Amino acid sequence: MSSSKFTIAALACAAVLTCVSFAQKPPDPKNDPKNDPKNDQKVDQKKEWKERAEYELYLSITKSSDPNQWLVSLDKWKTQYPQSDFADLRRQLYLASYRALMKPREAFDAASDVLKDNPNNLAALSAILEYLYPLVPFNPPQLTEQQSRDLETALYAAAQLRDNLDLACSRDNRPPDMTDEQVLKAKPTLRLLATRAAAYVTLERKDYPKAQTELTRVLDLDTNQGQVSFWLGTAILAESKSKPELQPVAMYDFARAAVCDGASALPNNDRQTLAAYLKDVYVRYHGSEDGLDRLMAAARSSALPPAGFTIESKHEIETKKFEAEEALERANPSLGLWKRVRGELQRDGGSTYFENSVKGYALPGGANGVAKFKGKLVSTMPSVRPRELVLAVESPDHPDAILKLDSALAGKMEPGAEIEFEGVADSYTKDPFMLTFSVEKSKIEGWAGKTSPAPKKNVVKKQAGP
Repeated sequence: MSSSKFTIAALACAAVLTCVSFAQKPPDPKNDPKNDPKNDQKVDQKKEWKERAEYELYLSITKSSDPNQWLVSLDKWKTQYPQSDFADLRRQLYLASYRALMKPREAFDAASDVLKDNPNNLAALSAILEYLYPLVPFNPPQLTEQQSRDLETALYAAAQLRDNLDLACSRDNRPPDMTDEQVLKAKPTLRLLATRAAAYVTLERKDYPKAQTELTRVLDLDTNQGQVSFWLGTAILAESKSKPELQPVAMYDFARAAVCDGASALPNNDRQTLAAYLKDVYVRYHGSEDGLDRLMAAARSSALPPAGFTIESKHEIETKKFEAEEALERANPSLGLWKRVRGELQRDGGSTYFENSVKGYALPGGANGVAKFKGKLVSTMPSVRPRELVLAVESPDHPDAILKLDSALAGKMEPGAEIEFEGVADSYTKDPFMLTFSVEKSKIEGWAGKTSPAPKKNVVKKQAGP
């Protein structure tokens, strides 16, 4: 999945953080009290232009709106006056230029240089955290030395901004055009920016337990961080290799990332790809799509799963089913054995099982102590003196056994009567399930067919003759 940028443009203070910011305006040499012959007082001027020409270079930058021209003037300034008293201002202008030109590598490095002058410079801190993502893409095969250094720098910037947010937003450290109102609006997003970057660093370093903690903190600050939900699912899934019980939580986070929309969501194509991936993983884990819609609905309503959240695995479901069948066999051995035989015949490879273990055998044949199967009579053929019975063994509503008799039974019975039998398996169909037996009439119990009485003959009496 791609890593969407968390750009500073999302901040309320975007305009003043991304434009050229000149910090405290340096003095004009012609207005410098030190150069005034009428002033006989000693002036303590800490910073000085080397000459008027240096100041003119600076002015050329302030008078241009072209960041490419800013770089030309900055390079010329740096070449002609490498030891300038205003080198810190020049570094800030380099940062503003690279940001305006959208050059991540250069802006990141320029911001790092600015922090050497002032570790609480808000524009520099935010720039480093903004450009971290394009410089260190999500989950590279192996971190390069440069990427490792970038992560270290970003982690420092994240801690500096998060731990000293008020100081970084103070008048001395923020862009001069940034108002108190803008600061108030920007602080929550700046805190989110720092927390998100710190979490990303731990994830890129593959410190998965710590990454889970840090990423959860991000979602506590903003529940609509779909990209972060995807990162959290990735961290949990990586740890689930040694802790498989974590897989359901990872699936929840992927579901959240797939349904979450908004500015911090995954791109639509990635969300669709993730949804398809989640469906495949869910079915392989759970055994079917049953419950997937409920998972998606829950993820849509909450960024984090509820305490104790889990999804039953296919193994757990099969174990419960097996245990239920064993319990049924203990309580109703006849029905339990029938369900077990049906289950085997309806599995993949059921026909092989039938040929090898069922066909031609007398069932139940005393297996598990069961002498005869029991079923409800559904129909007979013919209706009187039948030679074929259709029974419902497992469920009264679903016929699943046909008994072909060696001779006709007496009389007639209405459906619903309980019949017990033992017979030799002859054939079966998988769907709908039907098992056919050849049965000796003597092996049938419960048949109580009644023969209808013969109709009375009308006797016509002879009348006496005349």
